[in-house]
Amino acid sequence: MKILLVSDNHGDAQILQTIYDHFNGKVDAFFHCGDSNLPSNDPVMTPYQTVIGNTDWGITYPTIVEKEFPEGKVVITHGHKYQVNTSLTPLLMLVREKQALIMGFGHTHQLGCEVVKGTLFINPGSISQPRGKYARLGGTFATVEVTSTTFEVQYYNRQCQPVSELQFSLKRI
Repeated sequence: MKILLVSDNHGDAQILQTIYDHFNGKVDAFFHCGDSNLPSNDPVMTPYQTVIGNTDWGITYPTIVEKEFPEGKVVITHGHKYQVNTSLTPLLMLVREKQALIMGFGHTHQLGCEVVKGTLFINPGSISQPRGKYARLGGTFATVEVTSTTFEVQYYNRQCQPVSELQFSLKRI
């Protein structure tokens, strides 16, 4: 299984189209972790399984998306209703409830990934308004390939180029 996660484009439809055009046929699913600021009937959103973010006013997306794969379940949410700025504990409770293998979220505009009790927690960062240590990249998104023993995480910049320092092989524990 190989998936792509993007978040927080804040109305930038072109970047979502660019990402889709580059990765179409190379990943099994596209996930958007919220704050797209684009309605679900916008054609650029069609390939993305999308959740609502805190700035998606008047737009109808679910709070949580779940997708089952043979390797396990992917669950995404934006994160603003789960206090992701201060703790992963509320997301841990969601993971337990949903029995997720991968928990994707956005909201913080800062990329990050870690394995906690066998689940990969991943924030792709903001593709259009990044913050934190990697803001200098101008925006990021990520792919995750699941093997029998690892989560292979690769972050990309806005030009769909892999960022060498942001490639991780994390053990599935």
